[in-house]
Amino acid sequence: MTAADILAWHDFLGIVAQIGATLTGLIFVGLTISLSHVLKARGYLARAFTALVLQFEILILGLLGLVPNQAPAVLGGEFIFVGLALLLGISVFARNFPEDEQSTVLGSRGPRTIRALLTATATLFPAIAGLSLILGWPGAFYWLIPAVVAAIYLSVAYAWIFGIEIPRREWETTKK
Repeated sequence: MTAADILAWHDFLGIVAQIGATLTGLIFVGLTISLSHVLKARGYLARAFTALVLQFEILILGLLGLVPNQAPAVLGGEFIFVGLALLLGISVFARNFPEDEQSTVLGSRGPRTIRALLTATATLFPAIAGLSLILGWPGAFYWLIPAVVAAIYLSVAYAWIFGIEIPRREWETTKK
């Protein structure tokens, strides 16, 4: 893997950074508007944190990949650090703010497992990309594609839950 190989991913990384910045802002605004709903059940705090952190992650990954003339091993180390550090942060936050009986929107075992797998994909695949860069394996950047898709999917799904589903369910409950 050479600097030219990294340069070939310039447009992708630039778009990823833009998506991360845009969705981070939108999710933050949406959470601010729906804060009273999110605070009613502790499990939603961990989901909100995860949504923001995953978008922050793709913003940072994109920006790091745009640094000119960066050695592949350095970029690989950065990808590993970002992926593992954010997975640790998400895990610690979730442990301190676990889901409870009030986080009823997609709170059963199946959806929780899917969310955990998507979070692992979004954070561990950049670390695998980083390791691949360090080892000089071809196709290292392809590991970022499922990571970015998982991060966007999970964050958009959480935004829907916070902005639409939780308020809708509360409205239906108070309407009865």
